[in-house]
Amino acid sequence: MGQRSQIRERLRAATADAHERLHRHAGFAAAADGGIALLAYRRLLTRLFGFHRPFEIAIGAAARFAPGVDLEKRRRSPMLEADLAALGASRAEIAEAPLCDVIAAPASAGELLGALYVIEGSTLGGVHIARALGPVCASLEGGGRAFFLGYGDSHGAMWRAFLDQLDAAATSDAEEARIVEGATSTFLAFERWMEDWNIEGAIARWAGAEAATG
Repeated sequence: MGQRSQIRERLRAATADAHERLHRHAGFAAAADGGIALLAYRRLLTRLFGFHRPFEIAIGAAARFAPGVDLEKRRRSPMLEADLAALGASRAEIAEAPLCDVIAAPASAGELLGALYVIEGSTLGGVHIARALGPVCASLEGGGRAFFLGYGDSHGAMWRAFLDQLDAAATSDAEEARIVEGATSTFLAFERWMEDWNIEGAIARWAGAEAATG
């Protein structure tokens, strides 16, 4: 197996279980089949914003490790802000959204690229979700789907450019291990953060059940 494919295969194998769990995530699954209500969708986007904003700050602090990657161009939080605004969130509400506080700045090029692998890879399935969300967001005058639409026509080119950077960085077993560590730790942080995406809805359901049985 050549060097070009080796790091990608290692990443696929190391993150396969996390990918599968996220496919079963209630919020993403509902969005992917177009069955998510607008309020729940807003909660999902708010939680996503709470991860992406601090992630971008952490990645930016380590930008020196990957000078060939245009981190500014790959920011996703502005897309989430636009979607939340389309869903009726005010600037103050977006600014007050809870933020994930366990994202550390990568300590090497490998860790940075591994972390980006998770975020960049998520754009590939986003187009399918955006398509399914069409009817859900029909009342939003064309808004509400920027995050899942991602880079639009630039999707393929940006993904290939990132993979080229990833391949070039995988120069040794040690560096490959750092790339894999960056990816798996980012997946873990993301999974844990997204567990409580609909906590307000869960509280409301619990309160309703209590009232009905009390």
